[in-house]
Amino acid sequence: MRVTKSEVPTAEFRIWCEACCIRIAPHEERTIAAGKIYHPRCYSKQPSANGGSKTASRALTITGSVLP
Repeated sequence: MRVTKSEVPTAEFRIWCEACCIRIAPHEERTIAAGKIYHPRCYSKQPSANGGSKTASRALTITGSVLP
């Protein structure tokens, strides 16, 4: 009798920086602004982050993994 192994897919969410297109690691800090995700250093280089617009949205910085 042959036993079949069941595979459980891992919950892996890959997140990419909108500015540099480099993957953001699960344990790395990330900044979310206007629905887009950036490395903190990439977000600081964005013109809207430097006060280029008075209507710029506020950014949220997340440290660590958001996965359970």
